[in-house]
Amino acid sequence: MRFLIVTDIHGRPGFANCLSRRLSSRRQMIVRTISLSELVGVDCAGETLHRRLVDGDGFARAARHLIDLAEHADVALGYSAGGMVLWQSVLFGLSIDRLICISSTRLRQVSAAAVPIPVLAVFGEEDRNRPPDAWGTCSHVQTYVISGAGHDFYGTDGPARDLCLARVANFLG
Repeated sequence: MRFLIVTDIHGRPGFANCLSRRLSSRRQMIVRTISLSELVGVDCAGETLHRRLVDGDGFARAARHLIDLAEHADVALGYSAGGMVLWQSVLFGLSIDRLICISSTRLRQVSAAAVPIPVLAVFGEEDRNRPPDAWGTCSHVQTYVISGAGHDFYGTDGPARDLCLARVANFLG
């Protein structure tokens, strides 16, 4: 299975904390990780990188650049803003079979019905920027909300990340 990973604005998670690493013990995988700073073409992180994405058409530019860099993947996994870039890349023609978006709260600004492939979108219940509960209804999107979890639950070991990993494994079959 070929995985394409896009990190969050802080370059997280690192290899040790990426969900793909924990899945790789269950199946043979080829993983390619691309940072958001690489897609935007800047050497910055955090709020500075976030500004580059949200000002103007930063997300769209990053999504188009990803299409130029990426080869076909079976699954794409994006963390936070990385999930939004992958979402837009799919709409622009990125060839993937399934998409997983972890804490990609900007998805609240798009129609879930627009994406033509199966998507798993996972959010922390305590993340006040997540889409409304009905957001993924009547679409290819499965949403999963983890009780008691905040936005960056994916960055550290714990029950929330374990629940997320179980849902991702189930989504992949």
